[in-house]
Amino acid sequence: MFNPNSTSMKKIAKRASAFACAVAAVILASGQANAAGHCIPVAGTFDINPVLPADCTSPVGICGKGNFNGVLRGGYFSPFTSIVPTADTPTTGVILFTADNTLHARLAGLTGDIVFKEAGGFHTVGDGEFSELFSIVSGTGAFAGVSGQVYGNGTAVNGAGNGAYFGKVCLP
Repeated sequence: MFNPNSTSMKKIAKRASAFACAVAAVILASGQANAAGHCIPVAGTFDINPVLPADCTSPVGICGKGNFNGVLRGGYFSPFTSIVPTADTPTTGVILFTADNTLHARLAGLTGDIVFKEAGGFHTVGDGEFSELFSIVSGTGAFAGVSGQVYGNGTAVNGAGNGAYFGKVCLP
């Protein structure tokens, strides 16, 4: 399993942070920052922990919880909504998944919930590598009217793991 303090995880987080800054510079330079407000580049790490079946509200019986650390911080709960093998799964070992994710967020002195629709791919063998897109669909508190996207990569074995994220959160 991936150690969040490992050299490779620190390199991933450093690259994610540099990429988020570059994305923010391109957005601001092109004048396409969210017309209704402003976008904040975010980057950091997150952990994943399995949820007991009795506490899982997922229609497919899999939930995760953990914490985002870095620019965007807070605890989250994520019931999976689908797990889909593809025609290539027997060869690649990769399945696709979706989930609903609610993050009790702290960002730039603001607090509230950010609700994501999550979609990604997971390698069911080896180190359990995954990559995912968190599409922001709504928010509460200071995040009412929020939008944006956050990208994540990492590893998970037996429902527990770690990853790095980067992206943007656009405030109204």
